[in-house]
Amino acid sequence: MKFLVVITLVVVSNTPMSIKAEKDLMIRECHNARVPTICMQCLESDSSSIHADPVGLAAIIINCLDSHLHILTKQIEKGHDAIKTALEGCKKDLSEAITKALPDAKNSLKTGDYDKAGKSVKLALGFPLSCSDSLQTTKFDFRSFYNRIRIYAQLSNAAMRIIDRF
Repeated sequence: MKFLVVITLVVVSNTPMSIKAEKDLMIRECHNARVPTICMQCLESDSSSIHADPVGLAAIIINCLDSHLHILTKQIEKGHDAIKTALEGCKKDLSEAITKALPDAKNSLKTGDYDKAGKSVKLALGFPLSCSDSLQTTKFDFRSFYNRIRIYAQLSNAAMRIIDRF
């Protein structure tokens, strides 16, 4: 009976420490990414992050990037006629980031080619930044769109910093 109580206490007491240690990894990686709040919001939105290693955390951030690009694309579809040409260019570029650059980053993480993963994330960052520049020249004033691009840029930098540490 004593043996069962001791085993139960060991199992129960070890579980929170493990979760705390993994949460500490998330906090440390996000702190090193220099955008801890945005990074942690992204990681905490995925329940698998608590058990992820640094490569898994980078993959989760890339998933957040993918989600932000889809939201940006939907916002573009709601744009005004005066900026239709700029928005169509943005939609094409963002689509390329979604279909090529971010999948390349994910595949590179899986194969251990971290330099290529970082370059792919950096390439994908260029698309929404270029779009933002194009829209600013047309006097596009869609604050939530610019805010999403800012968050996207911060998440991209977080992913690149985490990948650089591999």
